[in-house]
Amino acid sequence: MPNVQYPYQLKTPEPTLQYESFNNAKFGYMLWPVAEGLTCKGRILLLHGFGEYTRIQYRLMDHLAQNGYESFTFDQRGAGVTIIEGISNPKGKTNEYHTFNDLDHFIELNLKQCKESNIPLFMWGHSMGGGIILNYSCHGKYKNDINGYLGSAPLIILHPHTKPNKITLWLSPILAKCLPNMVIDTGLDLNGLTSDQNYRDFLANDKPMSVPLYGSLKQIYDFMERGKFLYANENNYIQKNYAENVPVVVFHGADDTINDPKGSKKFIDDCPSKDKLLKTYPGMRHSLFSLETDEHFEIVFHDLLDWLNQHA
Repeated sequence: MPNVQYPYQLKTPEPTLQYESFNNAKFGYMLWPVAEGLTCKGRILLLHGFGEYTRIQYRLMDHLAQNGYESFTFDQRGAGVTIIEGISNPKGKTNEYHTFNDLDHFIELNLKQCKESNIPLFMWGHSMGGGIILNYSCHGKYKNDINGYLGSAPLIILHPHTKPNKITLWLSPILAKCLPNMVIDTGLDLNGLTSDQNYRDFLANDKPMSVPLYGSLKQIYDFMERGKFLYANENNYIQKNYAENVPVVVFHGADDTINDPKGSKKFIDDCPSKDKLLKTYPGMRHSLFSLETDEHFEIVFHDLLDWLNQHA
């Protein structure tokens, strides 16, 4: 772990980072238990965004622990401390198959443990992770075993401020096919992520974990296509595949200039769930739960906690 100071003081003990080997990779993961003396009401499986890793979720996981929810997160293939056999620099080295095959593995582990503890399992995903869990809610192997889906600024469509130019978009499928493992620095839009200078300073100096923000051409192409697939919703794909009895909530900053809030609205409008909700927040940017100001975080966490308490 890097030595740069994380701008939040934990109220519960920091769990030990553990490792899980699967399919030629060794994944860093963390299970954050509830605070001492509390009864566990449920578990949330957290899926991080592009280029993120376990530490970015500490404030959220700490708050969940203080309110009776344990949480589990892992550094996805190509991110954080996760290593891949035979690859010296694994940053960004992943694809659509690995994304969902790895996720199935960790969902299996969590479902087994939650069943033994008789607690519900929810899935929360931010940005790229939000796009992953919303896709999973429609085609995932265990999609109906999840008690609810929570999206945070999900990557469905990019905001015009972030969207690549037309030439880049035209070339992207060709480059992803011909040079899938070519890694580029996509640049980290600190101002777009958060209005909090402390977290911007943290990210800017969080080397080599957060910066440079590396991604492979195949990884980037896949997460863009994943979002476009949901937005297009051809032949009513979402209506036909999302289970009506599984609740979903999406949180999105109205001032997000990375992922466009209208993508979240489109998904909620199309989703057939009988229990669905979109929460948008004026004045808030992209990383609502992980990097925004404490004042903003308290507002969105209160809403998240209310939702969890109603559904656990």
